[in-house]
Amino acid sequence: MKTTEKKILLAATKLFSEYGYSGVSTKKIAEHAGVNELTLFRLFKTKANLLQAVIRHFAYEGNIVEKISHDITGDIQKDIQIFADVYYMFLQNNIKMYKIQIREIDEEGIRFTNSIDYTEFMKEYFTKQVALGKFKGDPFLVATSIVSMIMGIFTLKVFAPDIYHGTDYRLLINKFVENLSLLYCVK
Repeated sequence: MKTTEKKILLAATKLFSEYGYSGVSTKKIAEHAGVNELTLFRLFKTKANLLQAVIRHFAYEGNIVEKISHDITGDIQKDIQIFADVYYMFLQNNIKMYKIQIREIDEEGIRFTNSIDYTEFMKEYFTKQVALGKFKGDPFLVATSIVSMIMGIFTLKVFAPDIYHGTDYRLLINKFVENLSLLYCVK
């Protein structure tokens, strides 16, 4: 990463975390980074793109796809559990960035960049398993289902915690993984 780009990303991370996405102008970010605002736009095009770059580069645990690519085992049931667990922990560890994306990003911005990348990674994984004859599900639908289920559980836990009163969300995730494995893994 170039020095100028890194300075802008560090400034944006600090200011977004202190004032929120809509509470900070690109002019303020550029000033804090010690660069011209035109430089910020030349590198990132929009404020929403800048937020996505911050999330990709400075999210706790880094890029989720890079992390997961080292964790998968080749055992589909174990890997589905890893996909679910790692994604949930990624959301949990990046709750501030998650809330910024939910509440404040403008309509032009792409929300949940890491989730989109993660879904694509899982889709490719399941596509390979289908080709090997080990998996019979639709790779896109299964990958999307995993992200949707985990994000749904996480979102409700954050914004409507009473729904899970007395319920262990881990049991929900484990049951979901078990059911996916039963439906789609070729024995």
